[in-house]
Amino acid sequence: MNKTAKIKLNWPLLGNDHILEYFSRNLASGKVAQSYIFAGPDDLGKATIANYFAFSLLCKSTGMAFSPCGKCESCRRHGTMSNKTDQGDLSSVHTDYYVVKRETDKKNVSIEQVRQLIHVLNLSSFSNGYKVGILRHADSLSEEAANALLKTLEEPKPKTVLILVSTDLDRLPATVISRSQVLHFRPVQNEVIYKHLIEQYQLPRTEAKNIARLSLGRPALAIKFAMDKKFNTTYSKRTELLLSFWQSDLITRWQLLDELLPAKLAGQEAVKSARRILETWSGLMRDMLLLHLGQPDLVQHQSVLSSLERLKSRISATQVAGFFEIIGQAEKYLRANVSPRLVLENVAAYN
Repeated sequence: MNKTAKIKLNWPLLGNDHILEYFSRNLASGKVAQSYIFAGPDDLGKATIANYFAFSLLCKSTGMAFSPCGKCESCRRHGTMSNKTDQGDLSSVHTDYYVVKRETDKKNVSIEQVRQLIHVLNLSSFSNGYKVGILRHADSLSEEAANALLKTLEEPKPKTVLILVSTDLDRLPATVISRSQVLHFRPVQNEVIYKHLIEQYQLPRTEAKNIARLSLGRPALAIKFAMDKKFNTTYSKRTELLLSFWQSDLITRWQLLDELLPAKLAGQEAVKSARRILETWSGLMRDMLLLHLGQPDLVQHQSVLSSLERLKSRISATQVAGFFEIIGQAEKYLRANVSPRLVLENVAAYN
């Protein structure tokens, strides 16, 4: 095939056309790296594209489209892509495909998990083709796990492909990054998400516009807001509770934390919930700053715009700036294993 040729990829990625452009050129010319890092915020489609790329390599009839055909033996083994790829774990149904994810309530991907990944990739291919490994949450590799992985990257076996999915590239060892092809997934323009919600999900224009802003450029999150009523309701309740902090005394704020972070939550589940709270809090304060700058049309949380307007006289731009510093410290404390409840109490005490 002509090395300058390109192919049209029918992969489910909204925005981030540079990613499909990259694979279009490289697959057309037969260039497949042995290690990739898919880097960027959550909900941009990194895991989904990792799966499509993997099964495009494994498909026996992919042809010029380089998309799983759904009919060959390999594709039949993993079933329908649209039903399973978002789950990110099809290892049990395809011997040449293996996924590693951080275990529930664990902080790191362990060395034992990485050793098993390396073992699987070193086995002979079931169909004399590619073997593909996907490592989710790669930025949470333990130091020992990262070192074990590095040895494999230094001496890769032919026709093996490893895809590391990461939300924080800076937390990956430089030695791992230097031996991988890094692809940066970026937030998608609001207009692109807005049109997608109208055309594919038939949302009313006002609702589609508000959700597109609320998602901050993350298509998968926008779709979740649009289609998952429980998720949407939970987020709205969290937003209202966080807004009420500015009208409450310290005791009431701590009581509100009981609703936001129930005592039954523990371990990494509590950490994850605390991070969601901090993200929402930060978004609301960003909106408050935009109001101080006279930019109401850019506010993320349009559904509570009137509440934000009422609070603007109570929270100065200087206070907002200080709040961002507190949020930054809170995120560091969570990474250092400080109790999520204590972290949020510290934020709640800010005036």
